[in-house]
Order: sequence, then structure tokens, then C-alpha cells
Amino acid sequence: MKTRERNVIDALTQLALKIKKEIDEGISRNILQPEEEVHFRWKVNEFEYTKGGVTKSSASGEYIIKKFWFKATIKVAEDIKKSNEYSSTLKLLSNIFGKERVSFALERFVQKLTSDFFTRQKLSEEDIDLFVTTFLKDLKEEPLKYGAKVELDGIVILPERIEFKIGDTIIILRQTKIEDLEKEFPVYGFPMEPYLKTPSAILNIEFLGRQANEIQLKVEQAIAILRLFKVGSVKYISYHMHSESITDVTASGTLTAREAVSALEKSQITEEDVQKLKKFWQVMIKALPLGFYELGEARLDHITIAYKRYCDALLQNGVLERRIANAVMGLESLFLKGGETQELIYRLSIRIAKIFSLLGYNSYKVKEIIRDAYKVRSLFVHGGHLSYREKRKLNDKYSDIRSFLLSLLDYLRISIIIMIFVKKEKEEFLDLIDDSLVDENKEKQLMNLLNSVKTFLGGNK
Repeated sequence: MKTRERNVIDALTQLALKIKKEIDEGISRNILQPEEEVHFRWKVNEFEYTKGGVTKSSASGEYIIKKFWFKATIKVAEDIKKSNEYSSTLKLLSNIFGKERVSFALERFVQKLTSDFFTRQKLSEEDIDLFVTTFLKDLKEEPLKYGAKVELDGIVILPERIEFKIGDTIIILRQTKIEDLEKEFPVYGFPMEPYLKTPSAILNIEFLGRQANEIQLKVEQAIAILRLFKVGSVKYISYHMHSESITDVTASGTLTAREAVSALEKSQITEEDVQKLKKFWQVMIKALPLGFYELGEARLDHITIAYKRYCDALLQNGVLERRIANAVMGLESLFLKGGETQELIYRLSIRIAKIFSLLGYNSYKVKEIIRDAYKVRSLFVHGGHLSYREKRKLNDKYSDIRSFLLSLLDYLRISIIIMIFVKKEKEEFLDLIDDSLVDENKEKQLMNLLNSVKTFLGGNK
């Protein structure tokens, strides 16, 4: 180890030991004492997880008193900043990394280590060595562990736990447990939770990163992958961010969804789906368009527009006609050319039916569903709605309207995945579909393209 790095480690270790000594003496002499704070906690009395997710739950609230060392932490941190150990360490680090950057970082070192001492009451030499090593990685801007625990709705995990790793990213999907529901939070200064939230599944993500916004991107990317694996209104209820980083203050805290509406459709991950899901995730994490999950305004193309319509149909509650219309408009963005104005229902249904016939679907049934859905879409965009008789007719024809909608959404889901992987311009691909209707060689070309995509279709039929 180089002399300069050894000197830095020694200085930080001495500073850490100074903090420890200050706390130990302050507590023993009764100078440092905790405050008491009232917390509200949910206590689960009844819980059941089934194929429908959390299908039975009841809880009662209780108030508890917790000890906190907030004021003591501030006092120790302020006292330490006046010490010789602090000033000498600040000078040494400033000469290496620059004073402006080090000034805030060293304050965080003291605050975080002081808080850890109070919280755990005892830190070993190994704990201090690890803390110093992590802090140096922060200063050198080396990757550290970042992650989130995500409360999901719209997906049910039938295996108790699914875990896999892709690159440096660890993904865990598991069933919701009682301990996930029994939360507690301060009564004062925080809004009360009026009811017990019951996520249908829990997602844990951990990876090597440098910034908190990487966590948000990973969460949004994971949700997009799960929506495309099977038709489901997958969304987060809330997620708690965490990081090894000592200096990144934005990498902790909880983000909560604005709307607390239950998922319209729930997908299921079965034992048979596990290997498919792992492979699907591995492929999609590289191929998924950034516009599907990036924060802020996305660059729109026909595939991104189709995905946005898919999400609208999955997530936006309201009249059935609107959900069907959104799904059809997603398919239109993929299978109709910009200049086409005539025979739209014919072009749309015949192209989709051709694609799905090569995937093993009944082309007649596909064509019928697209035609019926397009009629509903036209009715809706012109201000109309399905009459009682029309709804009954669809119910009789497709068992029920929900099955009709789910089939339509599945066609859109699979079509989006196909468009991601065929790697052709939209009009070129549509020309190939049209030519395949009358040209055997073109049909073989189309079939070869689809065969290369089949293994990536996720939880298809």
C-alpha cells in the first residue's frame, strides 16, 4: 500500500476512534442522552397469500415509544469538527482530493459514523475499517452498492422467492410477508397512513452504481420488463432506496406512488415461468428502449408510442371502451403506415393475423378480435359507447369482455416485443408482412425473423 493512502487510512481511523471515545464518555457521564419519540406501527392480525396475492389481511394500529439520538448526534458532530483529529484529516484529504469536495464529504463521514455508533451502540474494529474503506471509495468515485426494496402491485409470485443475477445487478422477486406490512413511522411531522397497504409482491434490486437516480431507472426498467413478460398492471406502491455510499444523501428515503388505485389486472409468475423470466430479463435489460423507462420526456417512435398505449390500457381505470381503444391505438402505431387512410381495419387485422399465425395462433380468432376491437375503438373516439346488447354480444362471443380485452392486450404486448427485436424499419417490416401474404419466399423470411424472436416472448400463450 502506498504511503499516502496509508496515511489517509490512519487519519480516518484515528478520527473514527475519536468519535467513539467522545460518545462512550458522553454516555457514561450522562452528558449524552436519547430523546423519546412517538411512533405509529401497524400490527398484522390476519394474513394470507394466495394465487391472487394478499387476499386476506387485517391489522390494528398501535403507538410505541422509541429512543432517538438526533440531538446527541448533532452535538458530537459539532464537537468533533473542533478537534485536532478533524482539522488534520481535513487538511490531508484536501491536498489530495480538493478542499471544496472534501469539506462536505468529511462532515458526512462524521455524521454518519456518529449516527451508526448511537444506533448500534457498539462498532468493532472491522466495522470501522469497512466504514473507512467505503468512504475512500466515495472520494475516489468508485462504484458502491445501491438498491431498492420495491412494493409492487399487479403481479403475484407463486414460488416463494426468485433470485438471479445479471452482470452486477441482483434481482429478487418474492411473495409479500407479514413483516413487509408491519411498518412504523413517526407520528409528528409525517402524514398518517389511513389504511394498511398490501403489495402483491416484493422486488429487491441491488447493483453497483454511483448516483441515486440510477436506482429510479433500475426500478422503472424492472417494472417495464415485468409488464412485457405477461399482461399485468404492474406498478410500484412505494420503494425504499438504500446505498453503501456515505456521501450520497439522496440515495436513501422512500418514494410513494401518487395514486393508490388497485391494479386492474394481475399477472402470475409460476414455477414454470421462472427460467423463462430469467432469460427474458437477461435479454430485455439490454434491448429495452430507454423511452420505456427513462425519467422525464422520452423520445417518441412507433414502438415507444405503442408501449405508452399499452400502459394506458393496463393502468388507467374507467370505461371499458377507453381501455380497448388504447390497446387498438397501440397496435395501430405498430401495424399501420403514416400515409394509409383507406381499409384500415382490413390492413390492421390481416397484418396482425399473419404475424400471429406464424407464432401458432388461430389466425381467424386473431382477426375477429382485432376487427371487433377496432369497432369499439371507432365508437369510443367518436363519443359513443357499447350498448347493453353490444356488450352482451361480446360476452357471448368471447366468454366475457375481460377475456376479450386480455387477448387484445396480449397481442399488443407480443407485438411490441417483436418490433424491438426484428431490427427493421417499420415500413420495411410491414411491406414484408404484406408480401408474405402472396410470396412464399417472403413468408419464409418473415418466419425466420419471428423464429429468432420466439424465445424472447416471455410468458406467451
